[in-house]
Amino acid sequence: MERPFSITKGEFCAKLSHLKRVIHANGYDAIYLESEGAMRWLTGYRHQVVDIAPQARTTVQAVVQVAPEYNITFFSDPWEANRVHDILAAGIWNECNISAGYGGAEPDFSSPRLLSSQVDKRYAELERSIISVLAEGLEGNQWDKLQWLVAESRKTLIELSTRLTEGMTGWDLRTELYHAYHERHIELNLVMLGLSGMQNHLHPVVMDDSRVENESIVKLVIGARYFDMFHSASQLVKIGGAPTRREVTVHRALQEASLRYANQYRVGNDEAQLYESLGSIFAEVAKEYDLKGFEKSAYLHHAGGPLGPSGNRVFVVSRHGRRELIAHEQFAVNPVDTLEFLKFELQGVVLPEGAPALIDEFSWCPDERVYDTVPWHAESIRVPTILSSEGR
Repeated sequence: MERPFSITKGEFCAKLSHLKRVIHANGYDAIYLESEGAMRWLTGYRHQVVDIAPQARTTVQAVVQVAPEYNITFFSDPWEANRVHDILAAGIWNECNISAGYGGAEPDFSSPRLLSSQVDKRYAELERSIISVLAEGLEGNQWDKLQWLVAESRKTLIELSTRLTEGMTGWDLRTELYHAYHERHIELNLVMLGLSGMQNHLHPVVMDDSRVENESIVKLVIGARYFDMFHSASQLVKIGGAPTRREVTVHRALQEASLRYANQYRVGNDEAQLYESLGSIFAEVAKEYDLKGFEKSAYLHHAGGPLGPSGNRVFVVSRHGRRELIAHEQFAVNPVDTLEFLKFELQGVVLPEGAPALIDEFSWCPDERVYDTVPWHAESIRVPTILSSEGR
């Protein structure tokens, strides 16, 4: 599959229609978009030179008006004005006959029909309900971008797994990762490497003395970004040989628990329900696999959560949270076990009805040695396994 366009006319029109439905339903005729993720979602362009925290204001903003007609006005810090004018001249809105212009540094926030973070405490959630969903569902250019990103990202991780050698430093490995992803026009906003002395670090940070050690398992954990799409992924690599029987058993238990947890990602379920479900799921799997202590894995790592243009995690599911899942919103779950400190990750999309759609990250791959095939309702899904640095 060729690298998809950052945005197309059909995608843009679907996004605007969805935006209009959401803000009209909440009593507004326009919305002020101010985060980097929201701006990439709208325009198909990068605006900030570095990734920033979800919902944080970036250097280029826009007011999108939907009534009495569509209109887009861009605002920016003064030093971004020249670039904004170039974006205006080449933007997708020109193909849709939608008027767009430049409004200077800041809009007039006095209109009661303009939705912004300054006037509505629900702003973050309303923005999420606009930009985090796939506007055309499981088709269209957004879906193509996601499928392409996931495939290219997973290929990169598998290719890199065969280049890991004993003695490589964290900086060597980090350099390889960035080079491999940037060659594919993919950004990385998150890189975590589990190397020597880091096995029980749930979010390891590269240290100068971190090394790839023989007979260890290296964790490659990335958040890869292609415009408004994310791939949140973990890949385990056994150095110098095949994983042990114990490592395989624990990892398969982690797979099973993750699948059962991912099945809870359905429209209307809220954070508290999701969080609560983890305890019983891991207890059941611990009993089925005869792994004493595995049940404590339920709450060792964070509980996953929705993905979207705002960031690799729009938010992490919390014990007392009340935010609900939205149809066609992406999510990722990535637990770590308490026995071997292995990690497993799944990414999916909440569907309007029924179980979520899990993303098959290996549909491109004919080599059955690099994934496990597991049941998923009436079908099956290919999921990551532990690779060997000495071959697949």
